[in-house]
Amino acid sequence: MDAKEYFEGIRDEVASLEKSREMLARLKAREGAKAQSYTAGGGGGSCDPMDAINGRIDFEQRLKQRIVESNAVVDEACAVLYGNDNHGGLAKLKGNRYADAVCMGYCQAMPWADVAAVMQCSPKWCRELCNAAFRYIDAVGVAWLKEN
Repeated sequence: MDAKEYFEGIRDEVASLEKSREMLARLKAREGAKAQSYTAGGGGGSCDPMDAINGRIDFEQRLKQRIVESNAVVDEACAVLYGNDNHGGLAKLKGNRYADAVCMGYCQAMPWADVAAVMQCSPKWCRELCNAAFRYIDAVGVAWLKEN
């Protein structure tokens, strides 16, 4: 796997986590106050109101574990960009602009227009910075960048 594929996977993972967090918020909202029914049988079927809460709790636990695992993967990607000690990596060896463009575009999954606004350049130039960074990472290696 080359650097571009690696960071595209990171970007996909970050986007997926945001969707999972939104889903969790919707599940919690469903547990809110419900209209009281005074008809026999409850009018809403025969389901236990705790089923939704128990399902959400189970899902929340799985989600929390997934978030912990995904954060570790994103932290590892950031170590490539900024070094294990946050004073090295791609930022030190190639330049902050390269590391920042990759971080915002892939590790934070920001839209390219937003990355461009922060970087004060065009979205196309931000993608070019990332492509140059990926070529450099492939040339020197991930492990070497994390340690230097």
